[in-house]
Amino acid sequence: MSNWLKVILSVLSIIIYNILVYAIYALESNFPTGNITNLADAYWYSLVTLTTVGYGDFYPITFWGRVIGFLFVLGSLGILGYVLTELNYKVKKYLKKREMGLLGTKITNHCIIIGWNSFSKQVAEQIIKAQEQIAIVVDNEADLNQIKQLYKTKNCFVLLCELNDYDSLGKVNIIKSKRVYINFDNDTDTLVYSISLKKQFENLKCVVAIENIELKESFNYLGIQYIIPKKEIVSKFIASYIFEPNVALLTEDLISTSIKVGDMDICETKIKVSSSLINTSYIDAYIKQKQQNNIILLGVNRNEQLIKNPSNSFVLKANDILIFIADGEAKKKLV
Repeated sequence: MSNWLKVILSVLSIIIYNILVYAIYALESNFPTGNITNLADAYWYSLVTLTTVGYGDFYPITFWGRVIGFLFVLGSLGILGYVLTELNYKVKKYLKKREMGLLGTKITNHCIIIGWNSFSKQVAEQIIKAQEQIAIVVDNEADLNQIKQLYKTKNCFVLLCELNDYDSLGKVNIIKSKRVYINFDNDTDTLVYSISLKKQFENLKCVVAIENIELKESFNYLGIQYIIPKKEIVSKFIASYIFEPNVALLTEDLISTSIKVGDMDICETKIKVSSSLINTSYIDAYIKQKQQNNIILLGVNRNEQLIKNPSNSFVLKANDILIFIADGEAKKKLV
């Protein structure tokens, strides 16, 4: 039913209701034994009847008054049915919106994955294992249901919408995200979408994984923060397994997410302004963390510049990002 038709029917219903109320007042107030003596009584009687409360303090006496009363009784059934139907519709609509993620999320500093396939699934599993907050944007209900079944955690938010509906992307708080991983089945789609997305959100920090290394320059030109050539990474791993398998095994372990004691992981954390590491030399921080927490410092990122194995005299500052090796428990102790 269109909105205009709903308005017209509502206006007609109000007019008819007021006519019937006035009619029952006119009929009953002129009857000697009638108890509906004024318009206020007539409105009260009609409302009590239409809402099925039925106090019985007012009631029609005349024949035509009872006919109108009967119409109010019939109307009460229609109104009650309409109210229940509308309420049921509104509740279902609200639940559906919540299921689809259309109510949005308030999470910040989170990871976002746009596009879903088996590769996205592997990426999402690593992020969730690390107990990081993640939002996943999909464009079909089957993917939505699969993700809901796989990741029953408050750290995972899923949004179902058209991927190029940039207004809806605001519902995943995209501007306040840590990074956005754009994932499509072919590099051309990834490139085209990246262009559109960067036009909408210029300062967005994006990550893409591509098959064709020749497209790397195009992604660099767009300002994509990290471009990962899948074949190049795989080829390096395979070569390492061939001539230095123990290095490859250690690397594989380190880049996976550690969640318990004994699982080693390469991690990163930002030095907070309250940290005791501020103004400490790199070598002193290295020794302290190794002795106290069994953490091995590897490098520092300062102003988006990676410094591998800094000099002993290198002084740590607030907002430096430390890169280090630790197990699932020790990485929580770095301060």
